[in-house]
Amino acid sequence: MLKQLSINGFTLIAKQEVPFHEGFTAITGETGAGKSVLMKALRLICGDRGQSSMVRAGDEKAVIEGIFDLKKLPKVKELLAALEIDSDDELIIRREILENGKGRARVNGSVVSLSDLERIGDMLIQMHGQSEQLLLRDIKTHTQMLDDYAGNNDLLKSYSSLWNEWNSIKNDIHETETRAKDLAAQKDFLKFQFDELSKASLKPGEEEELEEKVRRGSKGEIEQNYLMEIQGLIGNDNGLLDQTQSLLSKLKSLSQKIPRYEEELNALLEVSDPFQSICKDLMHRTPEKSLSEAELDKANGRIAEIQKLKRKYHTDVPGLLELAERRKEELGCIENLDSDLEELNKKLKICTEKLDKAACELSEKRKVAASTFDKAVENNLQTLGMPKAVFTTRIDEQPLAPNGKDHIEFQLAPNPGEGQKSLQKAVSGGELSRVLLSIKSVMAELDAVPLLIFDEVDSGISGEIGNRIGEALRNLGKHHQVLTITHLHQVASRANHQLSVSKAETDGRTFTTIRDLDFEGRIDELVRMLGENSEITREHARQLLENNR
Repeated sequence: MLKQLSINGFTLIAKQEVPFHEGFTAITGETGAGKSVLMKALRLICGDRGQSSMVRAGDEKAVIEGIFDLKKLPKVKELLAALEIDSDDELIIRREILENGKGRARVNGSVVSLSDLERIGDMLIQMHGQSEQLLLRDIKTHTQMLDDYAGNNDLLKSYSSLWNEWNSIKNDIHETETRAKDLAAQKDFLKFQFDELSKASLKPGEEEELEEKVRRGSKGEIEQNYLMEIQGLIGNDNGLLDQTQSLLSKLKSLSQKIPRYEEELNALLEVSDPFQSICKDLMHRTPEKSLSEAELDKANGRIAEIQKLKRKYHTDVPGLLELAERRKEELGCIENLDSDLEELNKKLKICTEKLDKAACELSEKRKVAASTFDKAVENNLQTLGMPKAVFTTRIDEQPLAPNGKDHIEFQLAPNPGEGQKSLQKAVSGGELSRVLLSIKSVMAELDAVPLLIFDEVDSGISGEIGNRIGEALRNLGKHHQVLTITHLHQVASRANHQLSVSKAETDGRTFTTIRDLDFEGRIDELVRMLGENSEITREHARQLLENNR
């Protein structure tokens, strides 16, 4: 509920703190006193757009702050949590309107957008007045009201779950069909790539093995050529071994004849044995097995083939292997998509049957509830000055939608012979206000919005009908916090509390003041409303309040 509204620098209000109470509060005052200013302030904390003209002349900004009690409003707390706004059992909404028309909105100190503030405001306050018949003008609210009355919450949750599943399956079918169409268009291209890569029979590490093999083959050829030349130098006739033996023999003969050559002979004998051993070893060496020219050509050809594929697909061998596997899966997917679509369509059929069944259950409950709802609203209208009014809930079938298969619209025949009228356009503001009051009275214990505001719901009414409207508002105040702007003493006297709005001029400036009236203050205000300041009128006003306590 709304606990307090602080208003500063806002049009005719310089500074004002307005307390609010539980139950039914009447807001009264002379025409033009500023009751509409209070309504504008309430609309601003519900997300309405501000204007520069709302800032009081001479002030830099207008500030409106509303304090709400959230103890019995868990859904509001859930919304605040979703918006990442800290909250406990108290909510403070602050609006600032600057001279240039710009402004800020804060909820518990956190800056919020007007759209988020409007979402919060919609859960806290419902406003209904002569100039802004928003609630019943919106046909979507008709369905919500009837479902609340019918107690369809659990059934709607079940239907909503099926609706989401149904749409998910439809999206899967659409995506599968689109993918199948795209893949089918690429089938020849995919098959060509897969065949080319499969035919290549690539293996991980194959390219490196081939390159190593070619390197080894090239070394074997070099080794063989050099060994042939070395063995020719050593083993041929008159080769190194023969010449070494000939050298030793001649030097030995020379040293025998000339002793001074023995030193050279001994030195040569020391190196001849190792030298001859090396030469004999080299004579018996054979090169490692080398690739044949055909084998080398084959290896080089395979390397060239792999490198050509790498250049063509701009990737390495692991990338080519991955691409081949992907193309295989895509080609297989084309074959499997038909069966996938068949399975999805089976699921859709089953889900559609369940969804249609749930929609039919909803529709039946709505039709049953509508008959009693219409009679209850109609009975209330007849007590509120519309004795011949006929209220009807029209339910037409439509394609499946998020809330079922029913198009629901409240209609009213205010007077005999005029026929049913849409609440959207044809019904007057005064009639619509009483329709809303009738509906709210029927749904008093079901409506989750804590604060209901009626702006001149008693317009054009007097006498006994005014008493009945006052009783209806008082009864509604047992379940909601109710604010009503009224000019009827019959309505005001039945309120649990009363706010008086007055306007006065001081030092050439106009000031609007809002007072929370005590018992004697209410008597004074009722006397003003009755139009005659006399002892008899005062006693009558006192008696009215006493009787309605």
